[in-house]
Amino acid sequence: MQWGKQSKERYTVLLCANWSGTHKLKPLVIGNSRRPRYFKNIGINKLPVIWKANRTSWMNSTIFTDWIQMINIQMRRENRKILLVLDNAPVHPADLKLSNVTLIFFPPNTTSKIQPLDQGVIRCFKAYYRSRLVKHIIKRCTVALTPDQIIITALDAINWIDQAWADVTGLTIRNTFCKAGFQHRQTVTMINNDMDEINELTFNSSLPSEEDSLKKLDILLSYVKMDELQLTAMEFVKIDEDIPVFNEVDDITVHSLTIEMNDIQQDQDDEIIQEEPPSLTEALEMTRKLHLLACTSQPELHEVVANLESKLIDIYIDSKGNKQTSITDFFRKT
Repeated sequence: MQWGKQSKERYTVLLCANWSGTHKLKPLVIGNSRRPRYFKNIGINKLPVIWKANRTSWMNSTIFTDWIQMINIQMRRENRKILLVLDNAPVHPADLKLSNVTLIFFPPNTTSKIQPLDQGVIRCFKAYYRSRLVKHIIKRCTVALTPDQIIITALDAINWIDQAWADVTGLTIRNTFCKAGFQHRQTVTMINNDMDEINELTFNSSLPSEEDSLKKLDILLSYVKMDELQLTAMEFVKIDEDIPVFNEVDDITVHSLTIEMNDIQQDQDDEIIQEEPPSLTEALEMTRKLHLLACTSQPELHEVVANLESKLIDIYIDSKGNKQTSITDFFRKT
């Protein structure tokens, strides 16, 4: 498997939440194909994320404009007006005419200091996401004979993104806004029970929730080695920090990067489910089918299936004991 800049499969994720942490928008995910594997019979509008695509998997002004106009329509229907604070990036047009959304841009070269989500939410989200990735690798090793048979699909990534974003709590989001310097009497009153924790954020470099998510990822990573490397949670979270997510110079090439609607990859064959009562290993494999069911006709099952899968993997890991294990030790024996 390949990681970071070597990987050919990349996704750009847009996250957006309000100051109080009570409202998190559905993640926007940008891939490199309009209909990747496992998407052939799946309704895009039933996915737990907003799916867009271009050949680089980068954000561009067209995708951003479509997204912000969709948010504006949603706010108009709800009779709400919002202030959206965002990065001063070339793919974020400043001249958009919106009725219910006002855009405010951070000054250049200040994002890392005053962008709230950069103060811990994104790292926390990545830790949750990669915890599910490691669990998936362990799960696939129960039926795989070689590393090449450990398949990670776009549908897998989408489900992990959805669940990782759900795992980020409102308190974590509120704390990051406070850490970035945002203060409001109404917000402080609402979270006065957490003021001791929030006040400490001025002096601490990380959030309690971020530290907790990294500790959990470290525990999972202790069971496996990635390409004979023993990564720490922080190293794994930061592995893609230098990968671009938009064109740094301009957005002129957007038209050449557009994917045609007939860009459809061939779907992979589904595996046959055994009729006899499943073993733990077989139950782990069945969760993939349940994810497909959730995306095709039962979207309300997304959270239930993800939690079931996570619990089954925890049980499987516990059955292996506490001894550190190489990734190849999880492969099915023949």
